[in-house]
Amino acid sequence: MATYTFRCPTCQCFDVVQPMSDVRPQHPCPECGQEARRVYQAPHLSTTPTSLRRAADTAAASAETPTVVRSIPGGAGAPRRPRWSPVTGGSAVNASRRARGPHQQLPRL
Repeated sequence: MATYTFRCPTCQCFDVVQPMSDVRPQHPCPECGQEARRVYQAPHLSTTPTSLRRAADTAAASAETPTVVRSIPGGAGAPRRPRWSPVTGGSAVNASRRARGPHQQLPRL
């Protein structure tokens, strides 16, 4: 929905919010009912934030000339530790020592 400004010859300016497909060069004034003419003005454009513009420029530049990585970048941390589980805790458990659950066991081959 877009906002359009109209100026009535006897009253004042007023705004109308309507779809772009329904806009007409004239609109009836809400106060007196006379036909008001549309006021043409510059569109309300907002500026792009610097960080977003910089990211878009970097993405466009890498599309034409991608950087080639020959090794793992420095600063990589230590390998991840195993995830914690409510059954096994922080470490893995041997399958033969694992508690039996409500599910059926798989057949041995």
